Amino acid sequence: MKCLILAAGYATRLYPLTENFPKPLLKVGDKAILDWLVEDIDTAGRVNEYVVISNHKFARQFEDWASMRPQKITVVDDGTTSNETRLGAVRDIQFAIDRLGIDDDLLIIAGDNVLDFSLTRFLAYAREKGTTCTMRYRETDRKRLTKCGVSQIDASERLLSLEEKPADPKSEWCTPPFYYYTKADAARIRDAIADGCGVDAPGSLVAWMCTHSAVHSMEMPGRRYDIGNMESYERVQREYRGIIKETEMNKKHIELDNKTILVTGSPGFVGANLVQRLLKELRGGTVVSLDNMNDYYDVRLKEWRLAELEKVAETSPVRHVFVRGSIADKALVEELFAQYRFDVVVNLAAQAGVRYSIDHPDVYIESNIIGFYNILEACRRYPVEHLVYASSSSVYGGNKKVPFSTEDKVDNPVSLYAATKKSNELLAHSYSKLYNIPSTGLRFFTVYGPAGRPDMFYYSATQKLAAGKTIQIFNYGNMRRDFTYIDDIVEGVYRVMQGAPEKREGNDGLPVPPYAVYNIGGGQPENLLDFISVLQEELVRAGVLPADYDFAGHRELVGMQPGDVPVTYADSTALERDYGFTPSIGIREGLRAFAEWYSKYYG
Repeated sequence: MKCLILAAGYATRLYPLTENFPKPLLKVGDKAILDWLVEDIDTAGRVNEYVVISNHKFARQFEDWASMRPQKITVVDDGTTSNETRLGAVRDIQFAIDRLGIDDDLLIIAGDNVLDFSLTRFLAYAREKGTTCTMRYRETDRKRLTKCGVSQIDASERLLSLEEKPADPKSEWCTPPFYYYTKADAARIRDAIADGCGVDAPGSLVAWMCTHSAVHSMEMPGRRYDIGNMESYERVQREYRGIIKETEMNKKHIELDNKTILVTGSPGFVGANLVQRLLKELRGGTVVSLDNMNDYYDVRLKEWRLAELEKVAETSPVRHVFVRGSIADKALVEELFAQYRFDVVVNLAAQAGVRYSIDHPDVYIESNIIGFYNILEACRRYPVEHLVYASSSSVYGGNKKVPFSTEDKVDNPVSLYAATKKSNELLAHSYSKLYNIPSTGLRFFTVYGPAGRPDMFYYSATQKLAAGKTIQIFNYGNMRRDFTYIDDIVEGVYRVMQGAPEKREGNDGLPVPPYAVYNIGGGQPENLLDFISVLQEELVRAGVLPADYDFAGHRELVGMQPGDVPVTYADSTALERDYGFTPSIGIREGLRAFAEWYSKYYG
């Protein structure tokens, strides 16, 4: 099989970046776009030659790149020198076939896309079907549909028609520029051109082919990043982390664009930051924030976060709806699920705080147990693609073994808060088993950052120091915490949302619970005294405290608090294995961001 890579364009929308450099060789992360594609395809072991079809302007640069690769790569120069004289994708394909005398099956791909799934799955699909094949993904935004190749598919996944950039789209299926042509159909490309097939867009060829031969279409099992302009290039640089590997518990990819998503606990700390990320990154859809805005800490901070959300929402293509209410209100939860029919639910609403649970147990039962039960019941009655919920590192209690692994036994909580979070995991498991609800629990490890919770040590210590008060350092400073910066938490949640545990059937004929739990922590526990020292330095740097502040005179070493633990330490290898992500932001960077925010917020 030959792989033809379409790379003869001039990428004028990326000028000046691509004025003298070919777009397919732009770096995404630490690799060129073509490196990502070729290295993935090569794992299938079915391609014996890669053919890069270039214009004359960039041919030498592609040849230099090819000389550094171990695969057999041939660069074909189509002789064109400008956007006005280019041959078009279909003529380029025939040009390469004629130049090299190709008589083989063809995998034809655009050289300016990266995928988060392996194309080996597409090749396996084509082998199974034994026909020419395309891929497809669902697009619900009508405006974007008019800018892509829209296909109609029958129940057997056979391609019935494809129309490039239709004024009146006939379906929501888009066909990206990845095609497999059988040897017999590849020989018909010349006939297609002679028959008046469009030559500019590669989709025009498969549109002609499906009226003359059997063509099947595989739904994409993941996400495609099309790099067409600077905005999309910047986005892929932020988001792309390579191909998501299939693991023992396979993940079903969930495309978040144009979906309806519920985030409870927004505008709480994690919730508000997650919703901001969704509003900034997604291309459409609806995000509903649900929170009761209680006075566990200063409500004005929650109102500030909500105002920040609304500012982002003003320029976002995503609709944002804020609902003030509690997840413990069963009627409200039922009403919202019935109205919005959520695709994805992220439950972050909970009564937080280990120490507060000792004196206020009722609110923990109401929010963390009854409230979560209401969410589970709603997911049962109105099925969702994925339920993601916040658990906590507190479930590990006094475990002596470190780092803490999700494989560890966690049956001995040392606080009511920890017991409610462990209960959430058990409830989610039972609902996943009984009702086949894909659910993923995330055990957060000591989250901190700008506009965080004032009850967290770094925040409350800052407030006390700024007021000239003394801070208490528990267990005489002999504590270590796996502090996790808010951006790392949000990145982890965002990735997990897109990969739900796959539904499977067990030997008993019942569903194997589509259920998973992960740690999200940096895996680098910091000594509490070191953390405080860095905090102090950054508060001085940001002007929150004077350079001559008497820190020693404002510290008091005290014993361990009831319900607290001396060490938290996350083993996040499962998160890295399944989602390609490990938290990496250090305390210096994180506390600097907090101190700068604190200085601006409190003036």
